[in-house]
Amino acid sequence: MMRINRTSGLACLATCALLANLSIAFSQGESVEKTVLADQVRSQGYACTNPISAERIADESRPEEPVYLLSCENATYRLRLVPDQAAEVTRVQ
Repeated sequence: MMRINRTSGLACLATCALLANLSIAFSQGESVEKTVLADQVRSQGYACTNPISAERIADESRPEEPVYLLSCENATYRLRLVPDQAAEVTRVQ
């Protein structure tokens, strides 16, 4: 029997929710997309005040691991969204 610890289960749930929200964001435009990505960054302990823009980086993205550049008032982040895991967040500025 395979056991999933609580932390892994919560990370999986959060990632699934994020990916579902991004699917909605694609159909509603960048406004929702930047809000969802900013929420993900904040949930992982990073500061993102007043998200300004979110841009998908096609050259760095993989089929099921999109990469985004999120610009906030106080910082810019590169996010790789990985299924069943927390996003890989790197502060750019």
